[in-house]
Amino acid sequence: MNYCFVCRNKTSQNKTICEGCKSLLSRFQFQCKVCATELQTDNNLCGHCQTVSPNFSEVLYACKYESLASDWVLSLKFGQNIAITRLMAELLLPELNKIDDDYVLLPVPLHQSRLIKRGYNQAYEIALELSRLSNRKLFNSLRRSKKTQMQAQLKLNQRNANVKGAFSVTTELKQSKIILVDDVMTSGYTINECAKTLKIAGASDVKVLVFARKSL
Repeated sequence: MNYCFVCRNKTSQNKTICEGCKSLLSRFQFQCKVCATELQTDNNLCGHCQTVSPNFSEVLYACKYESLASDWVLSLKFGQNIAITRLMAELLLPELNKIDDDYVLLPVPLHQSRLIKRGYNQAYEIALELSRLSNRKLFNSLRRSKKTQMQAQLKLNQRNANVKGAFSVTTELKQSKIILVDDVMTSGYTINECAKTLKIAGASDVKVLVFARKSL
C-alpha cells in the first residue's frame, strides 16, 4: 500500500497519487493538435503550426503548468526533489501509452556546465522513470553543445535565436522514432530545435512528451 504524495492518504496498486488529488490537475479545453498550445476555440491547428510546420509531429502532456504541477516542476528543477519524477512519470504513462511501442525515449539535454551545477538533468530523470514503468528503450544521444541562457529568463521573441544550433547528436539515428521528453514546454523553441537536430541525424519521426504544458 502506497500513500498519496499530496494528501498522504492511502492509494492502491502502488500509485503515488490518489484519484482525488489527480482531479486537481487540469488540461486545456481546446488545444492545437500538433503543438498542444491552448486555443480559445476547437480549431485543429494554432496559427503558428498553420504557418510553419514544427519539426515534431505531436505534443502530449500530463497537465497544465499551474498550481500543483508548477510547484512540482520547480521542486524538481531547483529543489533537488528527484523522487518526484516517479509521480510525474506515473501521470505521463497514459499519454505515453498512446504512442506506438517502436518509439524510444530521449530526454532534452542540459549543457555540461549546468548539469555539473545542478547535479542531474530533470528531463533524463523523468525519461528514466518512464523507461522503467513502460520497458521502453531510453536513448541519451542528444547533447546541448552550445551554452545558452535559460529560456525562462528571455522574452519570447529572443528564445528562438537563443537555442538555434545549440544541439548535436552523438550517434546515428537512422529511421529511429523518437519521443522527446522534458519537464515543461512553453514556447516550444527548445523542443523544436531538438527535434530538428534529431531529424537531421536521421530520425524518421519525433513526438514530444512533457509533464506540463504552459499556456503562452
